[in-house]
Amino acid sequence: MYKRVTILTYTGGRGPGAEVYDPFVPVVRRRPMNMTTKLLISLILLLGLAGMPWADVRGRELLQALHTLARPLRDANDLAPLLDAVDDARLVLLGEASHGTREFYAWRDLLSRRLIREHGFSFIAIEGDWSTLLPLDRYVRHHPAAPASARAALLQVERWPRWVWANTALEALAEWLRAFNQGRPAGHRVAIHGIDLYAIWESLDALQAFYHTHLPGSAPRMRRLYRFLGQFRGDYRAYPDYVRRTRHSAHSVLAPVVEELAARYREAAPADRDLLFEALQHARVVESGERYLRLMPRPGPGSWNARAEHFDRTVARLLAHHGPGSRGIVWAHNTHIGDARATDMVRTGEVNLGQLARERHGADGVFALGFGTGTGSVLAARSWEGPRETMQAPPPRPDSLEAALLASGYGDRFLILDPAAPATAFVRRALPHRAIGVVFDPAREPWKNYIPTRLALRYDAFVFLPVTRALDPLHAE
Repeated sequence: MYKRVTILTYTGGRGPGAEVYDPFVPVVRRRPMNMTTKLLISLILLLGLAGMPWADVRGRELLQALHTLARPLRDANDLAPLLDAVDDARLVLLGEASHGTREFYAWRDLLSRRLIREHGFSFIAIEGDWSTLLPLDRYVRHHPAAPASARAALLQVERWPRWVWANTALEALAEWLRAFNQGRPAGHRVAIHGIDLYAIWESLDALQAFYHTHLPGSAPRMRRLYRFLGQFRGDYRAYPDYVRRTRHSAHSVLAPVVEELAARYREAAPADRDLLFEALQHARVVESGERYLRLMPRPGPGSWNARAEHFDRTVARLLAHHGPGSRGIVWAHNTHIGDARATDMVRTGEVNLGQLARERHGADGVFALGFGTGTGSVLAARSWEGPRETMQAPPPRPDSLEAALLASGYGDRFLILDPAAPATAFVRRALPHRAIGVVFDPAREPWKNYIPTRLALRYDAFVFLPVTRALDPLHAE
């Protein structure tokens, strides 16, 4: 069994340092491979394939299958087979192999635009905090209190790592989305939502403000709750330490807040539903975040699963809120959108959004698209809350999925993993699959950043880009 993977994403699995398995965008054109790139890939293969399994019968069958399944990815027109494969899926999950790669954002952008424009998708849910992305959502949906531009909304992002959200790629998508929403009825404007639970205290602030303005009779209760949880603000370890010492938590107080707001939301007039849904989601972030923090120090999959379940329930609630027939797009790391049951996460009882969504909506109701790269630059940090750097991702380890994809052909491409296609049967064996988080150490990459993965069971399709580049952040470092 391969070593467990440290994926220090901004969501952090069980918190910072935890071991877990863890301007519109121009047409993305295939970059002609220059001689340097070809020589680099050839060197990877020469160094890595000697003595590796690609030389035996099973290895040759795998390479042939990867070659047979591959389709070129040059511009937006090449996405048509992926759109056909999505079919009637209610959820499309778009992954990324790192949180700092420009091309992952660009291709997700182009695919999202086509899903929205041609297939009527209702929202994009991003692996980011509900409160963090509210200004951007207000901007794209022409809310009266919205910031002046997508850039202004994203420059309000204060949580580390800001580059994951505040970057030129997401800015471009938001500007396109605002233009797309222009003239559409308010109830039919495509939204952007955050589905994460880390901004507990920011959501608590928003709840207090909501009660003060709209439910002043209940505001004293919220002030008491605020005082209790507020003392732990920003210290993710202080609260679980307090619960362990005193056997007292905020859980019993949080549940009634959620129940009260949920009842008001169910009975609300159409004009008030967005406002109440926003407040209710803040309450659910606080409730799920408290559970996550409480479980964080404990051994086992509890905190990881609390977050995965929050993702799943939030996306399901967004589908319900946007109405019958609504369809959603999710942007999140491969570790969240690829079915956990096709990795060694299953051995420790860890679940993720990809698994839970398939269980909730059925396999045909979810389409999961993973992303991978061979080498190139990536934006990341060397320590939690450390300064961002543009780093070079080393060549993939020789026994990995990425090395096999490099060996199977040149050029940007995607694979549709149709169970009916005979070649798909050969991509069910477990191979190490790279996953880079916001904290990254290239020197330790070969043994710290790979998850054993059965590709055809983890995703419905997979995009492979041999050479990629780092994101362009909006904030100055």
